[in-house]
Amino acid sequence: MKTTQPATIGTLEGAIRAIEERSSAEVVVEVRAYSGSYAAVDQRLGMFSAFAALLFVLFAPLTFAPWLVPFFLALSYALGLLACRSSNWIRRHLTTRRERQSRTRIVAATTFVERGIVSTRQRSGVLVLLSRLERRMEIIADRGVLDAVPGLEWNQLMAAAGRDSGLEELSILLVDLGSLLSRYLPRTADDVNELPDNVRMFTE
Repeated sequence: MKTTQPATIGTLEGAIRAIEERSSAEVVVEVRAYSGSYAAVDQRLGMFSAFAALLFVLFAPLTFAPWLVPFFLALSYALGLLACRSSNWIRRHLTTRRERQSRTRIVAATTFVERGIVSTRQRSGVLVLLSRLERRMEIIADRGVLDAVPGLEWNQLMAAAGRDSGLEELSILLVDLGSLLSRYLPRTADDVNELPDNVRMFTE
């Protein structure tokens, strides 16, 4: 994954502070290179590469020394494995949309608990997670937010998050989220900042 520029991180963190200045919500943003392990996907391409190499050995009009064949197959497997590991494009095309969606949702649910978003005083925590390989955002909100925001407007926000997404879409979504939260969950006089505003970036 390409390194995220500090200016981009600063923009996202500024958006978080803007939301929390106008609402009682506690917003946490996390950006990941990918969600979960893709080892099985990498191995899938490795095995396909090795099988293609075997077909080449069997049917090509060439003669191979028997002792070279295992090394040729092993090399083909390794090259396929490395190619998949180094390419988000390949990984996306070797998985289904449903698989990528499921991976992102599982990581988001785990993050919601691990980062203490589930433990805010007013149950007003919101997690926005962007997983860049999957090009997907997941939003998880606690009960206080879901009770305050009308279901139709919240579902519209969720639908926007479910589309192919990157950092630019994340910035736009935070603006829309802030507008929604400031209307239905305005900041109170006794509101305190319970969670860090920094954006966590995972490059691996």
